[in-house]
Amino acid sequence: MIEPTGPLPSSVYWRRRAAAIAAAVVALLLVVWLIGAVFSDDEPVGQPTNVAAASTPPSSFDLATPTTSSSSATASPTTSPPPPPPPPPPPPGPPQPCPDDVIGVTAVPEKPSYPAGSQVGLAIAISNTGKVPCIRDIGRHLRELVVMTADGAVQLWSSNHCLATAGDEVRILQPGEKFDFGTKWVGSTSEPGCGKHTRLGPGDYLLVAKLGPKASAPVPFRLT
Repeated sequence: MIEPTGPLPSSVYWRRRAAAIAAAVVALLLVVWLIGAVFSDDEPVGQPTNVAAASTPPSSFDLATPTTSSSSATASPTTSPPPPPPPPPPPPGPPQPCPDDVIGVTAVPEKPSYPAGSQVGLAIAISNTGKVPCIRDIGRHLRELVVMTADGAVQLWSSNHCLATAGDEVRILQPGEKFDFGTKWVGSTSEPGCGKHTRLGPGDYLLVAKLGPKASAPVPFRLT
């Protein structure tokens, strides 16, 4: 079986055997190469896929965190609107009675000095020193002008001894509003009921104005 037999020379049969063997070897090498190629293609494809799959979650989680934070920051102004402005204050009610501490009472001599025996102009000024309107009775029965000695120890004359004092005069006093009421003094003393009068001579005197219990500071003037 080893030695070739046939009508052709033996060299022909040896060449044929060598060609068949070579073809078989080439076929075997081709099969081995194909098998290696198949396994080689599977391995690289699988490895990058696994690496990518392993590295993808951290990257995905890293990106998810700022996205969620941004969404919350954007939604925050919508869920927390600014508080509404306070309602306007209610309109003021009707004026209330004026307390004594907002009533200004001032004694006003028309001039700082007068000749003795002449008529002296004296006045009372009433004002609202508060910040809101208020109601006060400033009628004649409450107003009084008083002349006193220079030391303030003795009352010499009162505008209520001889002048009518009846009559209410309720006013709404606006802030800063002032009312002036004047009279003339003939330079003599007076008594309740407009009794005895005594002429006063030159000298220094004090004028005090009153509105009910509220009295002004004394203001000096002179008879010459």
